[in-house]
Amino acid sequence: MTFDISAITDSLINLVKDSWDSAPLWAELEADSPPGPPTPTFTPNISGLAPDVLGKESGPQLSLFLYHVEANNAVESLYWAPQSLSNTAGPGQPVRFLPFALNLYYLMSAFSEDNYHWEQQAMSVALRIFHANPILRGTISSPPWEVTLTMEHRSYDEMSQLWQATTAPMRLSVVYRAAVVFLDPDTPPAAAPETKDFNVVVEQAAAPSGTAELFGTFRRASYVGPAGPVSFTQAPATVAPGQQVWLMGANLTGAPIKLISEEGVSTDISGWVVAADSTATRVVLQVPDAVGSPPGPPPAAGRYQVRVGGDLAPLSVAAYVDPAGGPVLPHTPSISVTGDGFVSGATGVLVGTIPVPASQITVGAGGTSLTFPTPAGPSGTVAPIGVQVGGIESDPALWATL
Repeated sequence: MTFDISAITDSLINLVKDSWDSAPLWAELEADSPPGPPTPTFTPNISGLAPDVLGKESGPQLSLFLYHVEANNAVESLYWAPQSLSNTAGPGQPVRFLPFALNLYYLMSAFSEDNYHWEQQAMSVALRIFHANPILRGTISSPPWEVTLTMEHRSYDEMSQLWQATTAPMRLSVVYRAAVVFLDPDTPPAAAPETKDFNVVVEQAAAPSGTAELFGTFRRASYVGPAGPVSFTQAPATVAPGQQVWLMGANLTGAPIKLISEEGVSTDISGWVVAADSTATRVVLQVPDAVGSPPGPPPAAGRYQVRVGGDLAPLSVAAYVDPAGGPVLPHTPSISVTGDGFVSGATGVLVGTIPVPASQITVGAGGTSLTFPTPAGPSGTVAPIGVQVGGIESDPALWATL
């Protein structure tokens, strides 16, 4: 990803700005007011300024201050996994040619000179916006990018030390992590000409069998957006019925594979293995795409653990959203989505930044379809349709025209 990391900060700030006027808090505060669109009580200046600068600005302030950046070595190593399994990869690749994976840490805080209600309400609105938008995408830039936004736990002592370092009086604050941000590596030199003559041929013996080791789950995926195809990676992976996921490890050939739910229910999924595409260090799993299809049925959406030998690795299962008819759907009074794994009462829909009330979402028989009214919005606006089942978000597939 070739861009300044300030693009992530600007995207977070713009997300809050764009969602501020439609935040549910304003409707809740005006519950006894006459009918009509809610009006924000106030609008703060939303910026990426450091906390010690906020007190010098006039009016209420909301800050998303990038205070720390660190490398994500685990994700970087997965990029070279396919090359490390191939005889074509040369040894000792220079570090500057490796993808640069980063975790960004933001301190979000609010400031008002004489109104604590504004400080706490600003934090309330921002927290709700980020909770409803855990995945941040930049599909307009080239190349497109995607990061996951997570609230980080920090002890009181850690937060106190952080505020002492800013030389500003401590305020209500929270830490968010944006990950994983990829920066493009240097372009490696052209490969040497292929050798035409050989004097000695040495065949490498197969590694002796041993105890199976599981390092993690990994997935390469793509979807078609309004601007064209978009590719992305996930580690740990989230997979839907009919999709494939990789298990990375060692001595995996023939090892039993178990899928363990949050309730502790264990299911043998060794039948999901695509033997033709698997090796001792990379096992490809094909998730069943429908109830009754071998070796089905597919698992319900939720968070799971994969067990191989004595090792566990996280794997999330999402509902499948069929991209048929998209990616941009024409404007209609209601929107119908087909797929697999939708659950009545446990399916959430977000159109752009507008949540669809659960009472307006209808799930069809067998969980293969859902219908909901098109939210009101600026005419002609194209907004992504986000579907969550069991708290797990499905891959992007459809966009609605408001």
